Amino acid sequence: MANNMTDVDDVVVGDNSIEIESERTIFLTFARGVPVSEAEVKQFFTETYGENCVKGVDMQYSDGQQQSLFARLVLDSVATMNRILDGKRERIKKLWINEKLIWARKHERRDVSI
Repeated sequence: MANNMTDVDDVVVGDNSIEIESERTIFLTFARGVPVSEAEVKQFFTETYGENCVKGVDMQYSDGQQQSLFARLVLDSVATMNRILDGKRERIKKLWINEKLIWARKHERRDVSI
């Protein structure tokens, strides 16, 4: 195991020592025409995975959009993220929030070079 704690390969199931937000962030995707609110996302994850598991939800809207098609969900720990994703990094997990299908996967930070 490498010494660089920001390396995704170093994150193990149950590891709560990761303070880097990107290592405990899930990317959520929503279906067009089936809006999901930030409140619904927070409620679902806190009721299902624990009261303090959600540290933030970042839903972005493009110009003219009335619904967000994706969100970044920041969690309290890598352990919570692994519970949600069943410990599988590359697999997309389907979840239902108020009878609305959403897809969840580990967020992959993309560095943009200008």
